[in-house]
Amino acid sequence: MSQPTAPRQSRKKTLISLLVLLALTGVIVFIFKDHWTEITSALQRLSLWQVAVVLLLGISYPLLEGCVSWVIVRGRLPDFKLRQGMDNAWSGTFGNVVTLGAGAVPFQTWYLYRCGLPLGTGVGLMTLQYVFHKTTVLLYATVMLLLQHRWLLANTTGVLRYLPAAYGMVALIIVALVLVCVSPVVQSLARWLLRYLPKTEKWQQRRRDWLKQLDVLGTESRRLLEDKRRCLAIFALHALKLFLLFCIPYLCIRFMGLTPLRFEQVQLLTSLMLFLSNALPNVAGMGSIETAFLLLYSSFLPQGEGMSVLMLYRIASYYMVFAASAVGFFFAQRHLAALPSREG
Repeated sequence: MSQPTAPRQSRKKTLISLLVLLALTGVIVFIFKDHWTEITSALQRLSLWQVAVVLLLGISYPLLEGCVSWVIVRGRLPDFKLRQGMDNAWSGTFGNVVTLGAGAVPFQTWYLYRCGLPLGTGVGLMTLQYVFHKTTVLLYATVMLLLQHRWLLANTTGVLRYLPAAYGMVALIIVALVLVCVSPVVQSLARWLLRYLPKTEKWQQRRRDWLKQLDVLGTESRRLLEDKRRCLAIFALHALKLFLLFCIPYLCIRFMGLTPLRFEQVQLLTSLMLFLSNALPNVAGMGSIETAFLLLYSSFLPQGEGMSVLMLYRIASYYMVFAASAVGFFFAQRHLAALPSREG
């Protein structure tokens, strides 16, 4: 009886997640309602080929994520194919949305396990992929900020005056995450701190699990960092992924004929938007991006124009990507079904 129950529960959770996503979308539309005339007018200026370009840029993000997965996993599974890397990326994207932000690594780890990678190693590699992504986000935003900080400071008002403090806080969080994964000294400190968890069975089990994961992270990070060419390839793919993603708002502004911002200015604002969204709460990837986008662009675009750009940006980078990931996840499961089953 438990076997039929599990799929039903899984479908029920997925349905609940989709309903939450629909409700959040409704909230965003409601917030935009006072500017709906401006938004629809701006969207109507787009030609079919312009929409296609923006949507293709959005799809490039998970495709390059798949390339990153392929590069990372091939270090442990030499026969791991590029198509499997793409399947893994679609699984992570789909899992992240349908579990409201909690399922990317579990979905990807299960896929890699079915491909022949031990569960612990899979969790370690996907965690390191996430750390490489966050590190690239930090470096990208930092470079953009160093190159254009005078322009930004001269044109920001209100709450954006607190941007340096927010930047420093998020940077510290990302650096701490990186050090936990790659620094033996910080890992030793983390092990020492875990000794002071409550002495209940529940917390001690968590302590054992976290210690095991720290060991795996240490092993996998040392192995990966020894391969400098692989690390450079991972950083290059992440940087290209972010560059193409940050091109979307610029093209939206140009295609809609809105208030002009230079290409490098949009790269700066969008990189800071993604960077600062790490400090904001979100549900399944929604909420933090929208808040950070409107906060940063409010000094440079009229409210209606900013919402128009945000609307098309999120259609391309979120809704279109999620729809594609549902199809990609379906084919990933078909590919897994053709593999020999693994027990344990």
